[in-house]
Amino acid sequence: MSSQLGFALRRAGVASTTATGGRPISIVYYYRDGQAPHFTGALRQDYTAVRTPAGWRIREVRIMPAWTRD
Repeated sequence: MSSQLGFALRRAGVASTTATGGRPISIVYYYRDGQAPHFTGALRQDYTAVRTPAGWRIREVRIMPAWTRD
């Protein structure tokens, strides 16, 4: 998303639900400066972790749209 478009993204929360197979979901609200949110969506996140000599590290994050609502 480009800041030139005047959009801002606010992360409202993260929840893990059985409806998504236990995957984390982030609810996001898209809004223009000084206006109410005009678009809502959810992002599903899949993480891959690896164990290193220094401890566990996130190797890969995949973010995919889960649903959207105007």
